[in-house]
Amino acid sequence: MNLLASIWETNHCRFVEAREHDLPAVASILAENQAVFRLLGPERDLEHRALSVLRHDTLPPNGHSAHERSFLVRHRSDDELQGLLSVHRGHPETLCVDHLFLRPRWQRRGVGREIVEELERRAARTGYREIRVAVGLRNWPALRFWVALRYDRIAKIVGDLEDREQAYADIELAKSLPDPDAPAENADV
Repeated sequence: MNLLASIWETNHCRFVEAREHDLPAVASILAENQAVFRLLGPERDLEHRALSVLRHDTLPPNGHSAHERSFLVRHRSDDELQGLLSVHRGHPETLCVDHLFLRPRWQRRGVGREIVEELERRAARTGYREIRVAVGLRNWPALRFWVALRYDRIAKIVGDLEDREQAYADIELAKSLPDPDAPAENADV
């Protein structure tokens, strides 16, 4: 995946590829977002979840870990740990966001939007035509976040067929990316 280098930046964030030695940092981000996991299905311990992210254990059928990248998100000015981003290459022209977790103190401050907008720019420049993200149907804050960023086309719905205490369902939202080679539209016409 030529989309993202091992280290890259936005205006306020620095992304460093996560490795297994980063397990404590990944586990701390997941711990601070633990309330979300109750909305997403059966509980597992946080260390297992963190290892799963770092080892790319949750790839789709025929997926390959070489096509998935996980990054610790840090603040550019003081290196404070802000969150975690994981992506993988789906179909040849589709990028999938597997995880975007921000520590609560960085939520609702524009950090998530900055990350996603830069990811969209980079994906479009490297030939991706769409980005998809699976969101738990009970995770209303995440649904609002992604829909506000125009991830408003439903690609598929997966999960349990009936709602009950331990049931889960994900909705896969998609957004088409602009063709970087297309001529710019003239706003004056």
